[in-house]
Amino acid sequence: MQLRILMLVLSVLQGRLLMPGLLCLLVASMAWVAVAEPERGPLILDMHLHALPAPGGASAPCPEAGGACASPDAAVHRQTRAQLRRYNVIGLAAVQDGSQPMPASEARAPGHLALDPLRIDAATEARVQALRASGQLTLLGLRRPAAEMALDDPRMEPLWRLATRVDLPVGLYLGRQDASQAGADAELEALQRVLARHPQLRLDLVHGAQPLSEALLAVLDAHPQVYLDVGQLVAGQDRLAFYRDMRAILDAGLGDQVMFGSGSPAWPASIGASIDTVRRAPFLDDGQKRDIFYNNAARFLRLERQPAPASRTI
Repeated sequence: MQLRILMLVLSVLQGRLLMPGLLCLLVASMAWVAVAEPERGPLILDMHLHALPAPGGASAPCPEAGGACASPDAAVHRQTRAQLRRYNVIGLAAVQDGSQPMPASEARAPGHLALDPLRIDAATEARVQALRASGQLTLLGLRRPAAEMALDDPRMEPLWRLATRVDLPVGLYLGRQDASQAGADAELEALQRVLARHPQLRLDLVHGAQPLSEALLAVLDAHPQVYLDVGQLVAGQDRLAFYRDMRAILDAGLGDQVMFGSGSPAWPASIGASIDTVRRAPFLDDGQKRDIFYNNAARFLRLERQPAPASRTI
């Protein structure tokens, strides 16, 4: 198309068929086609899209030196939408109560709902079923009632049972008040006990379940329905550290359980930065990158096919 326009411009210059003003308009149109309609890449599923302001209204850290994070809700939403369009991303946005969350329709994917297991009742299950049936919900989340409450605490059971009954996966942040390796290992041991009781439970370990450890890899290996999204593995550390973690996951034969996630609140540019980091990984072939960007998440969420082009337009 651009070549045909260029040939027409040349013919105008040679034959003087158009007025100078109209010629300028035609040249400007050619530039608009080249700049305003770049070719977008294949569809990407972002399992950890932050469409909410940073917690407490604080600015989130930006990996770039001197990078400025957006803080007003409207600015965050506007810049996030721009990133989604530019990189052809479908993101899972929150549908729980919060401070002006981006609607799931604007995030271009059904959302996720965080639940407090102490407050799950028949009305909660009815709401979850209705959201799921209407296509607004694809993922549940845990709103942990207390930081010290273990995953295998009996009071957590309502969430695990609900997720299994309605056949929805759960996005799970690992880690409590104890951020030590011993604390992380204890959390994984509790998770193993949960999975033993609920072998059909599908889990997305958010932020790559940092820190990456042999115990975590063992959980993934023993439970193929447990995935992780790269989240802060890619957005919260330098590129070489992320590549080190990804190599460890691939060397363990667990590449099919890795999903893309941007996962940086109040910094919409993290979407593109995270995508670029995965794309530039020298040890990933095109098929592995496609699995991380789309195929693994589609399988995890049990999506039958990619959305039709019309449904990807904001």
